[in-house]
Amino acid sequence: MRRSKIGVVLFIAGAAVAAVSSARAYTIETHFTARCHEKLTAEALRNARAALEIAATPPATEGERALIDDLQFAPDDDMKDLAGATLLIGVRDNDLKGNSQDDLTVLSAIHGDPKSQREHCLRGPDEQEPGGSAAAVASCRAFIRDRVLLALQGLDETGRPDLGNRTSLGLHLSFRGRVDASLPAYYLRIGQAMHAIQDSFTHTYRTPDGMKITVVLNWLDSVNGSLVESVGGPAHATKLDVCDDPDDLRKTRRTLATDASTALLVATMGPRKTRDERMVAVDHVLDTYLDHSPGCTFANEWCQAPESQYKDQKNLFGCSTIPAGAMAGWSTVALLAFVGGRRRRIRRTFGRVFITMIAIGVGSAAARADGGKEAPAPEPTATSTTTITPAKAASSTSLAVPAMVTITTTTTTSADPNTHAPPAPTIVAVEEPGPRDPSQTAWGAYLGSSGSIDKTAVAVQLGARLKMSKHWTVGLDGEWNPWITLNGYRFGSGVINMYGTAILRFPLAYENFNLRVTVNLGASYLLMNLYGAPSGSLGIFAGASPAGLEWKLSRSLILIVNPLSIAYPVPQMRGVPLSYPQYRFNVGFEILKG
Repeated sequence: MRRSKIGVVLFIAGAAVAAVSSARAYTIETHFTARCHEKLTAEALRNARAALEIAATPPATEGERALIDDLQFAPDDDMKDLAGATLLIGVRDNDLKGNSQDDLTVLSAIHGDPKSQREHCLRGPDEQEPGGSAAAVASCRAFIRDRVLLALQGLDETGRPDLGNRTSLGLHLSFRGRVDASLPAYYLRIGQAMHAIQDSFTHTYRTPDGMKITVVLNWLDSVNGSLVESVGGPAHATKLDVCDDPDDLRKTRRTLATDASTALLVATMGPRKTRDERMVAVDHVLDTYLDHSPGCTFANEWCQAPESQYKDQKNLFGCSTIPAGAMAGWSTVALLAFVGGRRRRIRRTFGRVFITMIAIGVGSAAARADGGKEAPAPEPTATSTTTITPAKAASSTSLAVPAMVTITTTTTTSADPNTHAPPAPTIVAVEEPGPRDPSQTAWGAYLGSSGSIDKTAVAVQLGARLKMSKHWTVGLDGEWNPWITLNGYRFGSGVINMYGTAILRFPLAYENFNLRVTVNLGASYLLMNLYGAPSGSLGIFAGASPAGLEWKLSRSLILIVNPLSIAYPVPQMRGVPLSYPQYRFNVGFEILKG
């Protein structure tokens, strides 16, 4: 029953998240969605550069390269300059707003924000029929013009993008986390405008040639289950979002979206002298690709739009069906949603597990301390008879007794032994590793490894140990802690951590294992170049393993398991600190001189 409930919950979570991702129209590159916006944008920039004969962008500086290499997506090789990367960042920002693409809770709120619907050329809550589509188109165009005006402020005197004219944008990087990145203003703002233009080809019904908008689709009401099509317009259609040209209609849409994006770049970077002239060219692009063609209503079935064949079907939960591309990744998304909330649960679990383990150990030790004795098994007895003579009776009591008293006691036992009875407990203490005299000190060594899924990483540790007493051991450790990002599946050299170690042990004399608590404090040295954190930065390291186990393999060898460990390297302390907290599972071996 419990497994079936969990399965239903995960299925619903996956379906819901897939639906959230489908709200992005042409999707951005993530673990589970195609790189549609990046593909269209890169092709448009190539076309514009060729048409305008724009000189190659200067190579990225060391700091710019650190930012580009740490993005949560992988730009094409010719998009890894600052201009191309910033344009792609701008296009993605309409969907992310500076958040991680894995932060599903926040992204769901972003896509459900009524004020942001115009950034995707979708209907807002007040854009209802009659006249709702015209209002939504006007709102989308107003957003595009606003972004273009901001972009034009980033041009130099010759009308070409000024890479030195920067603006700040909140951005989530794979390793670095959340930063405020300083990016060229033109490419950032024009990228945000291009996102809306591209979405207008998947969030609308259009005339047969695809050039004019007839109807704008509705995401908010459809996902809330409150859509009345005659009032709110047709529901968002997931199948219109694909960009791999599965048929002529969707191939035409993808081609026109690329052409419109190219035209916007040419209009703003072309050989025009004033801002007004550039805005006239921009309005011409919008009139060409984002003009509204009236006359399509619910009564005439939206002019019998061919796009209606892509309407999402309803499943047994009342939700839209999940497209094949989203379904392929729903399980991954459900896992990410689960992992997204694990930090608080892990912190609570530390205390619970540790207290439970201590209670088990203390209870076991107490059971051994009382001698490990159980009630003795009853011995077989037969019927016995005891006769008390008057003289004996008189010696024990002053009351009158009969002349003769006979007491008969009968005990019945099974002749067969109880094969289900537990074996007699072991009352011989298990030898502790190290010197036979627990008060003596002993040198040793430690070799271990660990892995983290919270901030994906591995670590290899090597250290020295000094057993000071029965309960206390200290040491000095070093570890290589490479970092891994699942966004692009990149492997970073990470940090080297050097730290002192203190171990508080709780020996369990009659068990094959002991309990331990470990704390670490030291320094962390950055081996990789990150945005705002150059290689060679030095900071602090702290760690704790509050619920560890040590198995006594022999007098000199111990297996150490720390199922819940915290490692907190902070190799960059200046400016905006760089931290990479990890929740680890650790396994290692400790050797002590016996």
